[in-house]
Amino acid sequence: MPEQGARHLTDVSDLRHRVRRLHWFRQSFRESADDIGRRFNFSYAIDDRALADAFFHWASVFESERADSQRNLRDFAIYAGGLMLRELCCADPAHRTGTGQFDNLIPPEPMAKICDFWPEGFLYATYCLTLVRAILEQDFDVRTSDNPLLKDLRVWESFRENFREIPGLAVPFFDVFMGVEPNWIFPEHFVGRPGAKAGALTADKKV
Repeated sequence: MPEQGARHLTDVSDLRHRVRRLHWFRQSFRESADDIGRRFNFSYAIDDRALADAFFHWASVFESERADSQRNLRDFAIYAGGLMLRELCCADPAHRTGTGQFDNLIPPEPMAKICDFWPEGFLYATYCLTLVRAILEQDFDVRTSDNPLLKDLRVWESFRENFREIPGLAVPFFDVFMGVEPNWIFPEHFVGRPGAKAGALTADKKV
């Protein structure tokens, strides 16, 4: 799903620091919204204030958890993407305008039914996946591919339903989309993640 955008973002220097700037965040988010709108022939109305709220809430939690990032820097980047997805879903700054076109597309678009089902969540997840994949490639020389579950409408139905009950579950659903082991019990704390624990164990062995 996000490969085309990720390929563009890998050309952006120092991406992991740029995303921490509100102006760049706003601009890149709008570009992602415009790209999806062109693909499916609709547009998003974006509430800049709600988008800024999402950014500042994300930045606050990011800073509070960053002290433990050295346990596993690569997994922390994925975790930060999950936090961003949670804040975007909570603030819900974008709303689809227009009916769009999701059927009889040439070439066929496997994500069309998912975008039609939840256009806002599709945008938020696409944006976060695109960013994280670009950061992983730029900073860690790691290239990821779509998890097949990303194209499963049932997973998205479960994501939306569970998020509405427990917003923090956006983080492990993002892990599922990224193809890493999620932490469903304490999803919002980095030190409880399987990747963080594995990274700490590896670091201990090197000492």
